[in-house]
Formats: sequence, C-alpha cells, structure tokens
Amino acid sequence: MCELSDILAAYRGAGFVMAPAGFGKTHLIAQATAQSSGRQLILTHTYAGVNALRRKMRTLGVGEKLYRIETIASWSLRLALSYSATSGWVSERPADNEQWGELYEASSFLLDHEFIRRIVRSSYDGLYVDEYQDCSTGQHAVVLKLARDLPCRVLGDPLQSLFDFAGQNPIDWRQDVEGSFERLGVLEVPHRWIHAGAGDLGAWLRTIRTRLEQGQPINLNMNLPRVVSVMQSHDDPQSLNRSQGNTCRYFQCDSSHTVIAIHKGSQEYKEKCHILSRNLGGVFSSIEEVEGKALFSFIRKIERARTEEESLREVITFAKRCMTAVGQKLPAGTCRGELVNVRANTRNPFAARAANAYLAASNSATMADFLLALRETAGIEVVRSDLFNRVLSVLRKHLLHPELSLSEAAEKYQGEFRHKGRPVGRRKLIATTLLVKGLEFDHAIILDAASLSKKELYVALTRGARSLTIVSTNPVLTPAD
Repeated sequence: MCELSDILAAYRGAGFVMAPAGFGKTHLIAQATAQSSGRQLILTHTYAGVNALRRKMRTLGVGEKLYRIETIASWSLRLALSYSATSGWVSERPADNEQWGELYEASSFLLDHEFIRRIVRSSYDGLYVDEYQDCSTGQHAVVLKLARDLPCRVLGDPLQSLFDFAGQNPIDWRQDVEGSFERLGVLEVPHRWIHAGAGDLGAWLRTIRTRLEQGQPINLNMNLPRVVSVMQSHDDPQSLNRSQGNTCRYFQCDSSHTVIAIHKGSQEYKEKCHILSRNLGGVFSSIEEVEGKALFSFIRKIERARTEEESLREVITFAKRCMTAVGQKLPAGTCRGELVNVRANTRNPFAARAANAYLAASNSATMADFLLALRETAGIEVVRSDLFNRVLSVLRKHLLHPELSLSEAAEKYQGEFRHKGRPVGRRKLIATTLLVKGLEFDHAIILDAASLSKKELYVALTRGARSLTIVSTNPVLTPAD
C-alpha cells in the first residue's frame, strides 16, 4: 500500500489503479493525497463516497487545505454555473439524465477555454477520481480535459459498475480506462475484512470475485466461512417476504454494530425497501434516493395547498409515509384537517395541540413542531428517517432564510446536501445496491440474492465487514450480466 501511494503521489501523467471493493482504495487515496505535492481535487460519484473520503482524511490526519472533495456532478455543475455567460448553463438542478449529459458537455466546453484552464491549474496541483467505473462518457470527457493540466490518477473496479445512465452512455472500462490511462497498480489485500477480524471472509470474497468474473456459479452449500449464513426460502413471493422479514427482525449482533439489508436496485425494489422497513416497525430504516424526489414532491404539495386544512392533511399524509401508526394515534378530526377541542380524553393531546397550532399559523416552525410531536408520540416509530430528517432540515433552512419560498429553501438545502455528502445515522438500514455502493457496515443481509445481477451481487456481498447473511430461493446463484 505504501509503495503504491508513493507512486500515485509522484506520478505526473494520467494513470489508473484497479481497486476491488474493500481492498483499501479510500485509504490509498487519502494516503497518496497526504504525500502529494500541493492541493488535490478529489472527485467521486456519490454523497456516500464523499463522506467516506472525508472521514478517511480526518482519520489519517490529512490537512483540509491539501484537498477538495466533491462529486463529479456537483463540481461540474458549480463550474458551469460560476461561468454561466461562457458555458450557457443556468439550471441549478438538472431535471433528468439528458440534462446532466448536457451539463457535462457545457463543463467540457468550458475546460477548452484557456482562462478556465489557468484557473484550474492555479486552484489544484493534481486530480484523483474515485469509483471511475461509474463514469458516463460525458464525465469521462470532463476528466480527460482536466488531465491535460493536472496529474490524473483514477481508481475503480469494473465489477462494481451499477449506474444506469438512461440517456448517457456509461464508459467501457477496457476502451475508455485501459485505452486512456496507464496502469499504475492493483490492490490485492482485502483490508476491510482483515481489520474486522474476518480475514477468512475476505479470502472467500476474493474467490467469489474470480468466479463472478469467469461467469461461474456460486454454490452457497459449499466452503462457506463461519461468518456467512444462508437462509433458504421457498420461491413464492409470500414465503420469500416472510423469510426476509424474519431474517431482519431476529438478526442478532452487538448493539454498537451497523447492519445493512440490501435489495436489488430497480424501482420495484426501492419501494420494497420502504415496505419492509414499515413491516419491521422501524427496527430498520430505509434510505432515500439522493435526488430527493419524495422531498420535492411533498414541498410542491404544501405550496399548492389552497387552505390550512388541506395543508395539514398533506403533512399528515407525509407523516404516514415516514412513520407507523400516525392515523391511529391522532384524533379523527385532526386526520381530516380539522381544528379539534383538546380535552382530558383526547388522543395524544400534545400532538393534537401541535396540529391545531399548525392550522392557526401554517408555517415552517409549526410544521416542524407538529412533525416532532408525532415523532415523540408513544407507539409511533420512524421508518423513513432519511426522508423525515431531510424535510426537517428544509424547514430549519426556511426558518433561517424567511426571504425564500419553501421550495427555494429546499433547493438551497439540496445544493448544500450535494456538496457535503450524506451521513448515515441509523445503525440498521435497508437500501438498494446502488444506494449502498461505497458504504461499509459491520453486517450485511442480502435480500432475494437470486434476483441480483453479477455486479449487484458483488456489491452486496462486499458491504459487510464482519458477517454476511444471504436470503435466497436457490442455493446455487447464477447471476446474469
């Protein structure tokens, strides 16, 4: 590891490192940054990745003046907006993949201007790009432009390429990476599992990786490490749902450990994450999409509400999406959006009074008070804490900036969220493969393993540092490409 970090720090060209999951890529980037000359620009793809890199920099004591960490998307957006007269770009939040593709074209166009190149050279002394397998061809074009002016080192693993660009073309690893960059090295030690005291699991995963690369089946009945458990389920949906729910519900581990339950990455399975979280009564909380679609949908409904009563009903509908038992714990009149007389026998009077206060003055402060009152109500559990906390953050932002509309406050929050990265606060979470990529947990539960593609399976299997629990309808996995 030390020798490769020396190579990266001293390298002046454009090169790549092959970096399997859990083999110390984040540590390598931080160590190489500490040894590099001058300030480094470090780009990655996800907010989770941004957060992981920042944590590793702090752990290794790398000074903040030595680097800037952003997603490729946020850095490109900031560049295009900062020089909008030249780039022609004015949208602060691209609406879809087509617009993101247009943004990368605008950023790439800017990087052909000599004054922008001078700014880049004066701002940074080198470039690292993490998770390079997830680049679109538009992002790849931006990196190649940067590589003309900065030493460029990219790290990635083609077996972890999960993003569906739907309108943007993903890179071809062999053509775009191996054809554009010099090979600088490969990570070969499964540090994640060795550090967790599960070296046998790390060794097993190296074998699994080879089998996946060669298109060979994975037999879950043979040669499993002691920390790998397989929960066999019947093939019908009801039995599978029951097996998955019971596996999560009765999972035992140290109370300080983190656990992730992982579903397939399609839209259907994103909703299954929320359903499973609700069925588990909030023991596991589901992670939201980064783009904040549910957040902005709620904000639009609040701003379109014609009366205070309609607005309260929308808040309660939102609360029901995020929490259990909301309808049962509020007075019937409150659920209808009505002012209620709070008496001694009123159901949960504290929450009812907060709802009345919102009806009397519908604003961000009273909405936040009502949502917090619901969260503190006995018998109510938060099952979508990610979404719930984002809405509370928008309301706080609106209170700090009353000159903004609620939707403008949401946009401002989302912009800051884009740059800061998303911390993961709960110890037990449910998410799809795409949302957990780049994250590390003590334990991973793979849900419906037989449904996962080759790359999804590899990403899911490499999330747990101490143990894996695999729920499958088939003991022999033959994942498709």
